[in-house]
Amino acid sequence: MNRILITLLRAVVFVILGITTAVGGSAWAQPGESLARIVTPVRDQTLRGNVTIQGSATSPVFSRYELAYAQEPDLANWIVIGGAVQPVEAGMLGAWNTRPLPDGKYALRLQVFGADGSVNEAIVRNLTLANAAAEPTPAVSVVITDTTGSRTGVVAEVQTARNLLQLAVTTAAQLPDAFMRGVRLAILGFLALGAYVTLKRIVLFAIRHLKQEPVDYGR
Repeated sequence: MNRILITLLRAVVFVILGITTAVGGSAWAQPGESLARIVTPVRDQTLRGNVTIQGSATSPVFSRYELAYAQEPDLANWIVIGGAVQPVEAGMLGAWNTRPLPDGKYALRLQVFGADGSVNEAIVRNLTLANAAAEPTPAVSVVITDTTGSRTGVVAEVQTARNLLQLAVTTAAQLPDAFMRGVRLAILGFLALGAYVTLKRIVLFAIRHLKQEPVDYGR
């Protein structure tokens, strides 16, 4: 009787352990199990600028991990953007600078490589890059130049210079005539002065003669 009870108890324990192992293995990662997980960004998320990638990359035979992206829907061409040779558990895996890339749909992949040649990966699909929408539109400054006023000022300056040049040419052309007029005026001046002196002597001579004063021709 006791043997039968012990056998039944052992059978129940084995069944319970089997169920627990099956459920636990499907729901949680066991210690020492390989893990490739991206926590952020998540599927269908819109991304801009520098994107921080959070998650886990571990393995009992860990060698390295690698981050890469590819354009949707064709995921044949993956471009590596980072990685490390140290495992990460619930931390920052790397950063993704999305600014140089054209806007559109992308996928992000994490691969964990083991020393035994094993590869575990996690892929986040349908990520939308929208950097163009985030860039502010530069303000357009309009500078209004009064070209009419500038043109009028230039024309006025040219006309002034032309007038000055014409005045200089006219003055130069009139210099000989002015010189001759000056010479004539000077001659007339000397003649008038001579006539004045002569007339003065004649008048004085006549006055002395009338007064019958001796004439002094030395004056």
